[in-house]
Amino acid sequence: MKHVVKDELRHKTMYELFFRHRNTLVDMFYMALGAAVLAGLSQIRIPLWPVPITMQTFGVFLIAFFFGSRKGALTLLLYMLAGILGLGVFAGRSSGMDVILGASGGYIIGFLVAAYAVGHLIEKGAGRTKKSIFGCLLLGNGIIYALGLIGLWVTFPNESFLQILKWGIFPFLIGDLIKILGAMALFPALWKAGEKMHG
Repeated sequence: MKHVVKDELRHKTMYELFFRHRNTLVDMFYMALGAAVLAGLSQIRIPLWPVPITMQTFGVFLIAFFFGSRKGALTLLLYMLAGILGLGVFAGRSSGMDVILGASGGYIIGFLVAAYAVGHLIEKGAGRTKKSIFGCLLLGNGIIYALGLIGLWVTFPNESFLQILKWGIFPFLIGDLIKILGAMALFPALWKAGEKMHG
């Protein structure tokens, strides 16, 4: 019986584990809260040009693990919509469509795609062990880097590919590795706490 329950829990998100009694209003509240947390993490930054180093990616992956694919992507859409409408939720309290169309835009779109992709893996039972967490976040970072580089190339079409890499990947590698290690330490504890709530 225990094995059956464990297998059933394996395909639940953290949100489903922690909150058994949910409805549309509860979902909307926590997704808005997730977008607000991401906005806060966006302000923890090292102001590099043209793209700053922030804690955004950690927030994106936390949202993906917590909500899964659909709700995770909707949370990122809320975040993006708030920024487009003028709330200073992007890095450096910036906002507006100019940010989406600028040097950081590819990364922000990458956040949305990565949240959905990683969230989908979580719903399939991935991301429970440290090794699996590492794999999920490696994929997520790969998506963010790829779309971020495309955004930079569109913004700076006359720059060399090497220069785009120097701006768009190299400064973030060590920081992203530290964030992945932090997630590998934190997320298993969150899974255990959620599973305990189901007895």
